[in-house]
Amino acid sequence: MSEDKSNQLTEPATVGLPPVEFHWKPLVVITVVLATAFTALAWYGNQAFTDIEMKAAGIGVTLCWLGSVLGLIPPMFLRGSEQGVNGVLAGMLFRMFIPIGGTFLIHQRSEQLRDANIMYFTLGFFLLALIVDTILAVQMVKAQLSNQNTKTDI
Repeated sequence: MSEDKSNQLTEPATVGLPPVEFHWKPLVVITVVLATAFTALAWYGNQAFTDIEMKAAGIGVTLCWLGSVLGLIPPMFLRGSEQGVNGVLAGMLFRMFIPIGGTFLIHQRSEQLRDANIMYFTLGFFLLALIVDTILAVQMVKAQLSNQNTKTDI
């Protein structure tokens, strides 16, 4: 019997985190926002822009969408009160690097897309995505913290 008690005393007490939850609603929200913005640009640009400019806008919105979706994943998996900010900051790396870095590479390598102002199209979608992503990431972290606080208060 004394052996069982010694094993129980030497094991560290673990604080249980809530299980990892995949939040699909923020991904749908950012997809709908960027798709609506691109549709509005396409409707306006049907007469105002050339085909290569519309292609540049499509590439720009795709890069922003990819960065946004990948940027919303780290806050889902970095849980806990001290990891919430780390999740948002890790997501910012994806959120900023993919659209800006990808557009910079395309801008340097393709003269047609450079002349079609791909950087301006991407920056427009990037600002919209950045605002929406920041709101969604902060809401996800707040929801995780409130869920954790209600479970530990009881």
